[in-house]
Amino acid sequence: MRKLITIALLAASAFSASAAYDIQADLARLDETLAKASEYAAAHERRIQAMEHDLAAGKPVSDEYRYSVYGKIYDLAYAFQYDRALEALDNQEQVATRMGRRDLLTETRLRRALLDCTAGRYAECMAIAEQIDTARFTDKRQLYLYYEYRQRFCRDFREYNSPGEGGELDERAGFYRGRLIEFLPESDFLRQTMLLTELIENGNHIGAGEVGSMMLVRYPSDSHEYAIAAYYMGVLCRVAGDPEGEVHWYIQSAIADICSATKDNASLYCVALSIMDRDIARAFRYTQVALDDALFYNSKLRPVQIAQNLPVIEKAYTDMLDRASSRRNVLMLLISLLAIVLVFILLRMISYHRKLQEAIAALSEANAAKEEFLALFLSMSSGYLDKLRRHLGREQMEDELKAFYAAFDNAFIQLYPAFVEDFNALLEPEARIELKKGEKLNTELRIFALIRLGVDQSSHIASLLRYSVNTIYNYRAQIKAAALSGKDDFEERVKTIGIRHN
Repeated sequence: MRKLITIALLAASAFSASAAYDIQADLARLDETLAKASEYAAAHERRIQAMEHDLAAGKPVSDEYRYSVYGKIYDLAYAFQYDRALEALDNQEQVATRMGRRDLLTETRLRRALLDCTAGRYAECMAIAEQIDTARFTDKRQLYLYYEYRQRFCRDFREYNSPGEGGELDERAGFYRGRLIEFLPESDFLRQTMLLTELIENGNHIGAGEVGSMMLVRYPSDSHEYAIAAYYMGVLCRVAGDPEGEVHWYIQSAIADICSATKDNASLYCVALSIMDRDIARAFRYTQVALDDALFYNSKLRPVQIAQNLPVIEKAYTDMLDRASSRRNVLMLLISLLAIVLVFILLRMISYHRKLQEAIAALSEANAAKEEFLALFLSMSSGYLDKLRRHLGREQMEDELKAFYAAFDNAFIQLYPAFVEDFNALLEPEARIELKKGEKLNTELRIFALIRLGVDQSSHIASLLRYSVNTIYNYRAQIKAAALSGKDDFEERVKTIGIRHN
C-alpha cells in the first residue's frame, strides 16, 4: 500500500508546474556525488577486472561458462567504456564460433550492432546489420534484440542528422518501439522504457507520469535503470512545461549515472543546458565533465551533441567573467575618484589600499598570510593615526579611533567568525563577555584578538590600542584569572582559536 501511495504522489508531481523542488539542494548533492565519481568508476573497473581475471587465471572452464562471463563483462562495460564492451563481444563471438552455435553468434552480432549504435558508430552498425538474417532467428530473444537495435538506430540516426525533426525514421522507430511494447513482458525494463517514451511522444502526460513513477520506485536510486527512468521524467517535465521539475529529474538521473559509473550519459549535459541562465559557471563545469565522460567512453555521438552548444556555453561563461572584471574595474575607479577629494595627508593611503588589495588576494593561501596581513593593517593604521594626531582636534581624533577599532573588528571577525564564542568557551560562565548591541569586539576581546594574531607584548598592544601598558596588563590578568582550565597556558589556547575553521 505504501509503495502505491508513493507511486501516486510521484506521478502527481512529475509533470506539475506547481511541484516544489529545492534545486540548490539538488545541485549541492550532485556536486557531492561528482566529487566521488572517480571512486565509483574505480569500483566498477575492479568488478570488470575481477571477471577478466577469472577467465585468465588458467583454470579450465567450459565454453558455455566463458561465453556467459564475457556476457557479464559486456553488460558492465556497455555504458562504461565502448572499447571494453566491444572486446567482450569479440571474445563472445570467437567462443560462439568455436562452439558452432549460430544462435549465440547471431545474438552477439545483434548486441554489437546495438553497441555501435549507442556509441554513434552508424557505419559500423549498418555493416554488422547487413550480416544478420532475420529469417534464421531461432527464439524471441533474438527478435527482441533486433527490435531494440532497429528502434535505437532509427531514433538516434535521425537525431544525429536532423535534430528535432520527425519523418520516416521517426515512424520506423515508433513501429519497432510498438513491437517491443506488445511482445515483451510487463516487468521487463526495456518494455517499460519503450512504453514511457511512447506515452511522452503521444502527449499522454498522466500515463507517462504513472509509468515513470513506478520505475523510480522499482529500481535502486544508484542504478543505471533509475538513471534512465529519471532522465525520461525530466523529458516529461520539459514537454509538460515544468522547468523546475525538468532540472530536478535530470539531476537525479545524473547522480544515478555517476553512482553506476555510466560514462555514456546524457543527463549531466542536460543539467548544464538547463541551468545556464541561473549558474553559468556551474553549467560550464558540468559540460566539461560530460565531455570528459564521452571521450572516456569513446563515443562518437555524445561529443558531437555537446560540441553543438559548447561554444554558446563557453561564450556565456567568458562574458560572465568579463562582466565581473568590468565591475571590479568600475569599483576601483570609483574608489580612486573618491580618494581624490580627501585631504593631502590621506593621499598617502592610496599605496596602502593597493597593498591591501594584494594582501586580500593572498588571504586564501594560508592562515599565516591572513594574520600577517592584519598585523600589517594594524601597524599602518596605527602609524597613520599618529600622523593625524598633529592635524586633527580631539573630537575628530576620537572619531578616527572609533573608525580604526571598527575596521580592526570587522577584519578580525571576517578571519575568525566564531572568535567570541570560542573565546568565551575558555572562560568560567560568570566571566564570559557579553557584547553590547552593534559591537563585534570590545577592549578585552581586542587585546586577546591581537594575542591570537601573535602580538603578545603588552607594550605593543598598548601602542596599537592607545591604552597604557598598565591598563593592558590589568585586563590580561583579570581575564586569565577566570580561565576554565587555569591561567598558565590560557593565552596559548587563545592562539589556537579558529584553526579548525580555516
